[in-house]
Parts: sequence; C-alpha cells; structure tokens
Amino acid sequence: MRKKILYIFLVLLIFIGIDRLIGTIINGGLNRYFGLNQHSAVLLIGHSHLMLAVDKISLEQEINLPVSKYCREGVNVADRYEMVKQYLSSPYSDSLKVVLYGVDQFMFTGAGLSKNSYKLFYPFIDEKNMNQYIRESADISDYWLHKLICTTRYSDALLNSSIRGYRGDWSNYKEGHLDVDVLKKQISKGLQRHIHFEQDLMDYFEQTLALLTQKGIKVVLVNTPIATPLNEYEPDLYRRIISYFQEKAESSPLIYYWDFNPRYSSEYELFFDPIHLNSDGQKVINAEIISRFNKEIEI
Repeated sequence: MRKKILYIFLVLLIFIGIDRLIGTIINGGLNRYFGLNQHSAVLLIGHSHLMLAVDKISLEQEINLPVSKYCREGVNVADRYEMVKQYLSSPYSDSLKVVLYGVDQFMFTGAGLSKNSYKLFYPFIDEKNMNQYIRESADISDYWLHKLICTTRYSDALLNSSIRGYRGDWSNYKEGHLDVDVLKKQISKGLQRHIHFEQDLMDYFEQTLALLTQKGIKVVLVNTPIATPLNEYEPDLYRRIISYFQEKAESSPLIYYWDFNPRYSSEYELFFDPIHLNSDGQKVINAEIISRFNKEIEI
C-alpha cells in the first residue's frame, strides 16, 4: 500500500513538473508575441482592428522606439482595461511613454463580443490582476481547473501566437478583399452590429484614460478604417461617438485622436472584410501612423 501511494505521488509530481514546464514554454512565446517581456516606450492596446493595421517591426524601425503590440482578437473595453493594468504592473512598464489605443464606433456595444473573453487571459492567471479578473468572471470549477493545470489554459489560437512569438512573426496574412455588395445587403437586413453607448463600457474606457494620463503617459486614440457603409448606416450615432473621441482629445494635452476613416474608408481594396484591413491596407495605415507619430508625438 505504501509503495502504491509513493508511486501515485511520484506520478503526480512528474505530471505537475511537465505541466508547468509546458506552460512556461508557451507563455514564453506569448510574452514575446505581445511584447510583455520587454521595456517598451510604446504600447499598442486593442483588438483585431489595430492588430491588423500595424506592422510592429516597421513601426519600431521608423519611430526608433521599442514597441509592445498587446492586441487580442475579440477583447472588449473591460478586457483592455485589464490588459493595461497588466502591463503597468509589470517590471517592464517603467519605460512606457505612449499608448496607441484602438477605438471604433462599436467599442461601447456589448452585443457581438464574447461574454467569455476573460478566457483569453487564462495564460496569465498567475498574475495578480488577471487572476482577480478571471476569478470574478469564471465559475468556481472553471477557475480552479485552469489555475491548477497549466495545459488547460491554451487554445489553438494562443498556441499559434506563442509559436509566432518565438519566430518573431507579427505579419498580417489577410489577403482577401471586401465584397461591398454583400456588406450593403447585410446592413439592409439588419445583420451588422449597431452603435450603442453602454455605460459600463464607457466607464472602463474613462478609467483606462485616467489610469494612463495620471502617470503622465500619452494616449493616442487610433480609429483605423472601417468600410463606409458601416460608417453611414447610423449617421447620428456615428457623429455622436466621433465627437466623444474628439472631446476626449481636447480634454487633455496627453490625449490625441487619429481618425483614418474619412480618407480611407471607401478604398475597399484595402479591406479584408468590413472592419479589418488586409495586408495592403496594413501597409497604408501603418505608414500613416508612423508619419503622424513622428510629427506629433514628442518623447
């Protein structure tokens, strides 16, 4: 009986050791991919819009500053608040001077985004603020499963990001083009998202701006292009949210608003779908961001 207990204990120790080793290796790639393991002067925070609009390597070279590209597909404003807190609580944040924060007209619309987006942060459950965020969002059994077993924390997308981190690959692989006629039909049938102003999301955004500006960090609100039909189907609400972003920029010398919609939203050859740029679109908008950064941002 004693030998059996010792055997079980040994197997358990081996399992824990291998599990932790795998988690450490995967997290190493994720930290490289998101730039969470480096002292950066510039931090990108956003979802897939900003992710596909910016070429990290080119941006670093042209502004001559280290950049962390912490963009996650499907994250809402509350998630992004936690992402900012995560980076600021790290030992690498002492060099941070500027945050490029992706905005769009749908950012205060909860509908259409996953209510389980907290699961994106399972790899970072051992970090204080992410641990609290996940614990408040997940049910108790789900929380403890991922807290105790590292290898349960990773989706296929996260594994791919880890591999890309080790490879140093931040490329935009979207090569298709937007079908504008299909988009217009979807809008006519009410199949596209609507612009809302949900107060809880607006509060998280306000808290994010306050957290950064109180530390003297400049915040650039970057509105990457969205196809014109989406910008025009709720004109009053669209004007209202654009005015909101402009007012935020006017409220503080540390906040800027860069809107690339008026100029590029009708250049449909730059779009992969109504809200995402293809690789050609990335080249255009990345160049615009570099140009404005070098002209307007002093560090």
